Amino acid sequence: MPINKLFGGNIEVMRQALDLRGKRQGLIQSNIANMETPGYTVQEIPFAKVMQRVVSGQGELARTNSRHIALDPVASADSREFSGEARPVDIDEEMLKLSENQLMYQIATRLIGKKFEGLKYAIDEGGK
Repeated sequence: MPINKLFGGNIEVMRQALDLRGKRQGLIQSNIANMETPGYTVQEIPFAKVMQRVVSGQGELARTNSRHIALDPVASADSREFSGEARPVDIDEEMLKLSENQLMYQIATRLIGKKFEGLKYAIDEGGK
């Protein structure tokens, strides 16, 4: 039985959220690193929009053959939602986004950990 069936699909959604948070972290760091680059403008992945597409299944591509490799829905959704605003980098705003993204990543990892702790508890205590 796939682990995803045990949690009603939550683990897969959280995995995709963690993937997207990791990509967003790298993009924010890139914004900060290129702050002094002439002509560089802020780039952002709109997390809420991309996750909404992933959860609703809009980020998935149709497979016309069973031997086709499935594309990760986060990768296809965030490539279409990637936005570049035509404004310079504001270090305060980027640092705020960086800390918020890191905090949300930590929360998601704790939620996944708690799900597995609950499963471990059920297995351990169920055998007594």
